[in-house]
Amino acid sequence: MLNVCIYFANKTTYCAPMGLTLGEILELDVLQRGGARVVSGSSHLDREVRWVHVTELPDIAHLLQGGELLLTTGMGITSSVDMQRRYVTELVEAGVSGMVIELGRNFKTVPSAMVRAADKVGLPIIVLDRETRFVEITETVHREIISHQYEMLDRAERVSRELTELILNGAEAAQIVTRLAEIFDNHVILEDEAHQVIEIAGPASGIGELLSDWQMHSRNHHQESRSGSVHHSGRSPMCMWVEVWLRHNPWGRLHVIATNSRFEANSELLVDRAGAAIALSLLSEKDAAHMADRARAALVGEVIVGRSGSGAEFLRRARSLGSDLGDGPVIAVALEAMRASGKFNDSNLTEENRLHIRLNVADELRTSAHLLECAALVTLSGDRIIAVLASAKPRSLVELSEQIIDSAAERLARRNPPVTILAGTSQEVVADALHKGIEEATTALTFARHGGTERRVHNFLDLGTYQLLASLAQGPELAKFVEHELQALLDYDARVRAKLLPTLRAYLSNAGRKSEAGRSLGVQRRTLYARLAKIELILRRDLENQDTRTRLTLALQGLDLLEDRWK
Repeated sequence: MLNVCIYFANKTTYCAPMGLTLGEILELDVLQRGGARVVSGSSHLDREVRWVHVTELPDIAHLLQGGELLLTTGMGITSSVDMQRRYVTELVEAGVSGMVIELGRNFKTVPSAMVRAADKVGLPIIVLDRETRFVEITETVHREIISHQYEMLDRAERVSRELTELILNGAEAAQIVTRLAEIFDNHVILEDEAHQVIEIAGPASGIGELLSDWQMHSRNHHQESRSGSVHHSGRSPMCMWVEVWLRHNPWGRLHVIATNSRFEANSELLVDRAGAAIALSLLSEKDAAHMADRARAALVGEVIVGRSGSGAEFLRRARSLGSDLGDGPVIAVALEAMRASGKFNDSNLTEENRLHIRLNVADELRTSAHLLECAALVTLSGDRIIAVLASAKPRSLVELSEQIIDSAAERLARRNPPVTILAGTSQEVVADALHKGIEEATTALTFARHGGTERRVHNFLDLGTYQLLASLAQGPELAKFVEHELQALLDYDARVRAKLLPTLRAYLSNAGRKSEAGRSLGVQRRTLYARLAKIELILRRDLENQDTRTRLTLALQGLDLLEDRWK
């Protein structure tokens, strides 16, 4: 019969119940009719019974393999107390699960010396007060064991089919990990070869503790890497894991951790099937290579939408992804990139080209942060690169972030073709306020794109009135102000090809100096004057008035902020 035993590093053994336990067998009708009752070892009824064996031999132990339930009338062990004690000891050494003695033929009661010896070594002894046909017991128990094994294997096959269906329907690794956590009723973690947690699923209450100790757990007693083998770690919490291989190369590991439920007999088979399912879902080598990037992007995305939990939770998850940001303040950075000869988010570039540029910028930022001994979580978020920086040394993160960006920019400028970056940074914030920090960095980046200055990096604290507009953008006030000031011009531009908003923007950014505005637009003075006159007519405003220019400047900045929120 099939039996699954797991031998842990600390020399303890956990045998998964592939058959029935003693407690379950005691509930069977055939035992109940015989008046079955436990006289010793009652705390060990969770032992698995692999097979039932009938014997009257006193020296049966050397013929046993372990896991048996012995049925006997005690005929061979009536001679002496010493023999009865030795008999119990030998059975325990052979790994017997328990013993059933039918009373009446050879024993009226089980000898007290035998009961004491069995209690001492933890051997369950069950007595039958009424005569019972042993063949009926063996047939019933064996039928139940086989049925139980079939159910376990059938469940494994059903789970395997479900995983295959998920893969055929295009499920990603995250969906498979989530489903596995439900199946095992435990935490499931997918990590890459660098021990970075790519996906985690399971009860929310235990995720933080797992992530905080993940490096210690993963890097200890997880060194085996035989392809196709399921491994076990007996350290608390117990863990079953399998190496995930892609194209004959190790990619990472899938861990199932017994934080909520004990492993079952088919757990090893399920883990093996799960590892194969994960490997199939990662079959695209390109996608597999960027799984860690996806996990970082998902983490930052949760911060942006306010679903990342506490700051401590964010720091734990960042640490599991290889970015130890410590416990001190952090700073957020938002960047955009373009080829030096083009424009930011140049429409002439393919999406693949733009993605390639952003990935290069992210790599250079990580390199610069490493060279300057700065911890960094860097990822892509839409058309931007988002970074969270921290330092173990007491230094200004604002200044440090500028050094990192400048260092990366110098190397990017030497690429072929060269790449230019523009960045916004937040003030220093605690991890719990990172959502605010990313908003500040994004606001500073928006200002950098539309501010018309030559600076590469803008910090949120240096934005002046733009800061006030950013706070107003959280409510309806800014939208109302922008609409009141610019509605007529925006409505006009929506109806015609020759837009007037760029002319107004150039005029205001040059502080009302028409000749400079004309040069920046590349138009003749007469054309500029005609456009400005048209704008005054549409807005019913005098552009020579300083108050008008101030209001319209703020309205344009507000419009940039509002539009940027939807990117």
